[in-house]
Amino acid sequence: MPFLKEIIPKKNIRILIWKIDEKLSELKASFLLTEDQKRELDRRKPISNKKQFLASRKLIKMAQLNDLNNTFYESLSLDKNICYSISHTAKYAVLAVGNQRIGVDIEFLHPKILNIKSKFINVKENYFMKSDNIKLITRLWTSKEAIFKCIYENKLSLKKNIVVEKFDIHSTFGQGEVYLNDKIIPINLHFSNFENHQLTLSYL
Repeated sequence: MPFLKEIIPKKNIRILIWKIDEKLSELKASFLLTEDQKRELDRRKPISNKKQFLASRKLIKMAQLNDLNNTFYESLSLDKNICYSISHTAKYAVLAVGNQRIGVDIEFLHPKILNIKSKFINVKENYFMKSDNIKLITRLWTSKEAIFKCIYENKLSLKKNIVVEKFDIHSTFGQGEVYLNDKIIPINLHFSNFENHQLTLSYL
């Protein structure tokens, strides 16, 4: 069954998860596309990318949101009360919806994350730099990606501007901070794991 589950990390925020196991033709036939959506689908060349786009649209429809044909990467405000954020891997599409600024990121657990950790871990996060735990470093990466989407400033650097506090790999909640324009913005984090994937939500 394509729709996997719904997670409610806190009041007024929910996360919908779609397992992408259909054929492209099945996804296309499951709902009507607007002309803008058809053009966007044609623009995406790999079949996997097309399926991710369609699965994301399915989740938006399930959540009864207006589809803005946005990119996958920012947290968007539909109005003063609703924001949503999208992420995906080859096998899953994720939609987070809330009444505040949010960001969501999902990643497959893979050893290659250890090869790039120096690119996003800063001196305040030395604890993480010393670790070769794939789950831990992937959780840190998704935390920073989710925070980036939540704040969404072009000049924001994962390494320079975002700090994630030390957390236990078995914990469900975490904390982070964004250092931007001489301000410190506290960020809340919620962690989920399933089927070799790390899912992280950020919210103010």
